[in-house]
Amino acid sequence: MIDILTKIDELKSIKKMVEDGRPRYEIAEKCNDIIEADQKKVDEFEKWANAESLKGELHHIAGENIQLTPPEGGMVVSDSSDSPIQAHPGSFPGEKSE
Repeated sequence: MIDILTKIDELKSIKKMVEDGRPRYEIAEKCNDIIEADQKKVDEFEKWANAESLKGELHHIAGENIQLTPPEGGMVVSDSSDSPIQAHPGSFPGEKSE
């Protein structure tokens, strides 16, 4: 609902610019700012949706093909390659927990 109210305010602002006779380039710039902000939200959602899809695929692979159970809390998907796998100390044979 907040998004709808924000959109209404943005449209009222553009309408007022037209009524006040503001130059077309200013109106177009205002429209472009709104479009860019909304496109950023869409891009962020698509990135999140892709990450969730990848989590589902990894869960499927881990659960069915390798016969492993995913860790508590689910799979961790990260853009960073610094730590692609998470393990708790003592998870591997012969490793001692601190």
